[in-house]
Amino acid sequence: MPAKAFLWQLYIASYTALLGLPLLLIPKAVIPYMGFDPAMVDEGPFVRLTGMFLLCLTLVTFRIWQKKIAEMVLGTVMLRTFIIITLAVVGITGGFPFLFIMIGVVGIGVAGTLWSVRGVNLKQYL
Repeated sequence: MPAKAFLWQLYIASYTALLGLPLLLIPKAVIPYMGFDPAMVDEGPFVRLTGMFLLCLTLVTFRIWQKKIAEMVLGTVMLRTFIIITLAVVGITGGFPFLFIMIGVVGIGVAGTLWSVRGVNLKQYL
């Protein structure tokens, strides 16, 4: 697996940490910038849980980069593709523009990872 494929794991770790920390620690300050009602923070733990899960994803992707676990790189591509599809469905049905920005952020990572492995026989990593 090319070294650049692992660098994209740092990109993932960066944006998940930058989004996860504020959602976990200061959700009422962040939610309005995303186009959501701040009252949803009071209605349940879901916003903070989202922040926690994003930080978990940060740790996983950082460890993939750190340990150079080639078999996991394509797994993150599949996971991020699922995330893009989910964001698109929720964005279209709910009318939340921030989700389309997130599709772009996640999509850049998917495209970058796939571009970095373009000459590699990927069957061995499935």
